[in-house]
Amino acid sequence: MNAASPFAFDSPDQAIQALSQRITATDVESVDFSRLRASLQPIHRRILGQPVLADRDSPAADVSAMDGYAICESDLQRDGLIHVAGESVPGSAPPSRPDSGIIRIFTGAIVPEGCDRVIQREHTEELTGTSSDVSNSFGQIRWTDRARSIPSGANIRRQGENLTAGSVAIPAGLELTSPRLAALTNFGVSQVHVHHRVRVAVLTTGDELAPSSLDDQAGTDQAPLPPWKIRNSNASALVGLLANQPWIECALPTHAVDEPNALRAAVLSAIEHHDVVLMTGGVSMGDYDYVPRILQEVGAEIVFHKLPLRPGKPILGAIHPTSTRSTLILGLPGNPVSATMGARRFALPLIRKFAGIRDWAECPPHVMLREIGDKTLPLHWMRGVRMIQPGVAELVLGKGSGDLATLALTDGFIEMPPHASHAGPWPYFAW
Repeated sequence: MNAASPFAFDSPDQAIQALSQRITATDVESVDFSRLRASLQPIHRRILGQPVLADRDSPAADVSAMDGYAICESDLQRDGLIHVAGESVPGSAPPSRPDSGIIRIFTGAIVPEGCDRVIQREHTEELTGTSSDVSNSFGQIRWTDRARSIPSGANIRRQGENLTAGSVAIPAGLELTSPRLAALTNFGVSQVHVHHRVRVAVLTTGDELAPSSLDDQAGTDQAPLPPWKIRNSNASALVGLLANQPWIECALPTHAVDEPNALRAAVLSAIEHHDVVLMTGGVSMGDYDYVPRILQEVGAEIVFHKLPLRPGKPILGAIHPTSTRSTLILGLPGNPVSATMGARRFALPLIRKFAGIRDWAECPPHVMLREIGDKTLPLHWMRGVRMIQPGVAELVLGKGSGDLATLALTDGFIEMPPHASHAGPWPYFAW
């Protein structure tokens, strides 16, 4: 923190890092993977809580990387037609290396003992039906000059070259994506350990908000909205950001009016049952902005309140400690653009930390702006954009932090540091 600055932190990244140091990942549960293989949806993209170890070498034996012929050095010294005495095929034990003749082998099949290389089929001349031995059903071959130059060890995948038994196949903290689910099966995992889903509460505040379609109290036939009321778009925005993340369990949003006792009860209930509480409204300096005071009264540590940021300067980050865990509380301004951008920028990476994701900190792609005006700000500036070609974005200029119509036209936003006035590249945060 700069001693001359009125802010606890000079950048969003510093504020996120400070909160992250006060939270720990959710506990780990064991799931019977062997019973899930017909439908892997329950653990697809869940976060691995313990490393997966290889139960055997991978490959489990020396195997061929090509279709061809398994031979040793002396076989290449033979001229003329060479007898093919047998085959090594995937899924079967390999034949013994014959005293005379060679072994045809297929990709993935075990290399017979005594063979030191595999010659590709295309480096031979293959002949069938020419042998005087009618019992020979595998034909004969003749070496080409290219075959005689194939060195020892060629085209063989050695036992354990991918992993040796007991080594880490999948580190903890990774999402169980399709390739990792395949690895679980490959290494014989029966019980997989995953982090509990992060329980997230969305709590909106403000007397001006009418019930939304997401609220329990919202009816199917609502009366026309009076001009002094606005619909609760923040609830939809925040729930939408959290949707389709299998490592998040988002509760139905709740709402509290601007009355201290009602707000205190709602905050305590949210803290008791959730790992993360996302609040909107009540964090500015107005007479009805009770959130900072209420959080202090219920024992939360306010890590920061206000950042050099537009939109969303009044944002608040707090931690409520208990004997077993800490709950993250993120107080977002009530204006929809501020709330939506703030949740995307601050909440999502911190929820990833709660989820147990190893590399939780965001590494956003960078984009260039097609055009940029002369205006600058002494703040970190989150600006809505739409992508117009790979790596290039166009500013979508709104009319303030309440302009949801313009926000709806964006694909995401960029973040520019204070006083920046050039085209980038700038970090891009997609919705």
